[in-house]
Amino acid sequence: MSLPIDSARYTSEPYTAPRPVKVLFWLLLGVTSVILAEVVSFSAPLAFFDVWGVLVVFPLYTLHALVLSWIVFRPNRPTINALFLAGVIFGMYEAYITKVVWQPTWGEMTWIAGGIYLVQSAILVLFWHPIMAFVLPLMVVEGLFTTSHETLDSLPQRLRRMLCGRAAPLVVAIFALYCGLYQGMNSPSAGASLLSGIASGLVFGALALLWQWVTRRQAYTLRALLPSRRQAIFLGILLLFNYLWQGILIRPEALPRTPGPHLTVLGMYLALGVLLYLNIKHAPALSQTYGIETTTSLTLSNETCSARRISWKLALLFWIVFSLTSAFATSVKPAACLVVLLSWVFGIGIGLLILVRSAVAPGHVGDGHG
Repeated sequence: MSLPIDSARYTSEPYTAPRPVKVLFWLLLGVTSVILAEVVSFSAPLAFFDVWGVLVVFPLYTLHALVLSWIVFRPNRPTINALFLAGVIFGMYEAYITKVVWQPTWGEMTWIAGGIYLVQSAILVLFWHPIMAFVLPLMVVEGLFTTSHETLDSLPQRLRRMLCGRAAPLVVAIFALYCGLYQGMNSPSAGASLLSGIASGLVFGALALLWQWVTRRQAYTLRALLPSRRQAIFLGILLLFNYLWQGILIRPEALPRTPGPHLTVLGMYLALGVLLYLNIKHAPALSQTYGIETTTSLTLSNETCSARRISWKLALLFWIVFSLTSAFATSVKPAACLVVLLSWVFGIGIGLLILVRSAVAPGHVGDGHG
């Protein structure tokens, strides 16, 4: 889903893209994050068409994605460790906003330690949000709408080659199949699945077409489209405001009345913040690999335009397979549940592995960079 390597442009202090272009890109990032995390899970199947989705879900996901992206990308090139840790911090909103880590709304209420429920917390914080709400949305919007591929470059080399080579359609189809099974497991009917898939697809497609019209043959890197320092501070204030009002109004009865559970969560925030800081600090500088370049936009060549059209074919493939699989999975829910359960075990295992590696070897790049 990425553009050719020779089309990438990297910079340590990039000139910014025009504000309207930035805002449109921010909307695309937020919409993608909501779709992969909330629509796929059927937690908010019509997230862009109901009050809860528009006023709570969409601002929450968009602000998290933007602020954390700015933190990870600002000083050095991103590593999978740093991206994952930022995604874990993203998922920690399940404490003071939804209170799910303290009082789950799904699953069995077992395995509690330090005042938090381990199973639900591990699924949401170590797997679902880091991958589905942060890393993958960044990779998708960077691959479809920019000329850079830094997020993709953070992955292990074998996985990166799969996503860039002839196996890309198969990888996308398998991922769409998984997303469809996941949504179908929670969807009440095939009609509800199709409605959710079509509705979210129309929103994403409309914004994507608007992006194509606004940018025309002008392209930008991801860094040029992320918030500036001043914009990030403003967005961070908005995010804190969301924590304040949503923390007060959403399930206030689930907020712990004793200090123990709060200390556990605050300790997790502190540990994750320190790990993120260390992994960003020790990440290789941009100039060490890519060199310093101030170009943030360029005129697309015919080859690059062709590569972008191929990316849109993959996006269309995802939507078709996802929607049809979700509709079908509503009639085979036991099989879908088994697949999802296995993905939880595998995802949490990978999450723990990355977490340990980020603590043992901060800034580790892996084999994803040449």
